[in-house]
Amino acid sequence: MDFSLLYFANREVVDPPQEYELLLETAGFADEHDFKALWIPERHFHPFGGAYPNPALAAAALATRTRRIRLRAGSVVLPLRDPLTVVEDWSFVDNLSYGRVDLAMATGWNPNDFVLAPDRYADRRQYTLDTIEEIKSLWAGKRLSRRNGEGELVETLTYPRPVQPEPDIWLTCTSNPESFAQAGARGLNVLTALLFQSTDELTEKIKRYRAAREEHGHDPAAGTVTLMLHTFVGESDRAVRDTVRAPFGEYLLSSIDLWKRQWSELQQADPERLAQLAFQRYFHAAALFGSVDKCTAFARALGAAGVDEIASLVDFGVDGQKVLAALPHLDEVRRRVQEGEATAA
Repeated sequence: MDFSLLYFANREVVDPPQEYELLLETAGFADEHDFKALWIPERHFHPFGGAYPNPALAAAALATRTRRIRLRAGSVVLPLRDPLTVVEDWSFVDNLSYGRVDLAMATGWNPNDFVLAPDRYADRRQYTLDTIEEIKSLWAGKRLSRRNGEGELVETLTYPRPVQPEPDIWLTCTSNPESFAQAGARGLNVLTALLFQSTDELTEKIKRYRAAREEHGHDPAAGTVTLMLHTFVGESDRAVRDTVRAPFGEYLLSSIDLWKRQWSELQQADPERLAQLAFQRYFHAAALFGSVDKCTAFARALGAAGVDEIASLVDFGVDGQKVLAALPHLDEVRRRVQEGEATAA
């Protein structure tokens, strides 16, 4: 199992630039301690995740501050983008990082984000799947036919040319089993979370993903399932609970108005009560919160469920110095899990 870091800061903070300092400092730790990747999201027009309107910008900064770790879009919201500029942006980062770029692609879900591309909202899923193929083609050096400003059809090749022949590509899947099957059928990796599914439900979707890969001629064992988990590992379960309860509760509250559009049962719910219930669920069964022993056991259970990589979301509101101080505990979890796998092998 690989371990990575993932970022999704809420921008309603007292000192916004410090959020980027936390990004750079945690990235430096991960680069030096054998973490696999850094995942950077794309979010628009809302404080929740609003630190990252274009993940390529953050990845470019990280490319100059790291040497080994993979730099991943987690995710590019394809219906809001032109595939030409996606390949331009990430080819630049691929050059700057000497070939360390990977890409996760997402359909998007919040209708307000689609002020950037309102005509694509209704068909955003199919657009995403079709555009992934265009991005692969452009990355490989093939030209794309487009009409120019004078209405003429021209063949367009992107620059700079990337370092890697092709990037690894993930499809972001929330809880829809069909998304897992589509990722498997197309030979893509999967980026998912436990926001709206249990570990048992995820296990069944991973089985469906593997089966779809095999059915469509892809090695069923080759695809990577990456799971995002809110993460804070400490000296004891109680100490971690005391540290994360307030900031994580505020973090959850900051996003509730986004989810109300998608889930009608949230419309009448009391936000404070909802956040309290959500915290209990996360702490016990849906986040990497607690002691090294507790988190190691959970990570091993996720590995048994079919998860290949844990992407630890670390910037959910805990004081930055406390986040940095907790990273060695997370690194101990990583080492225990990986050493246990090596022993078993």
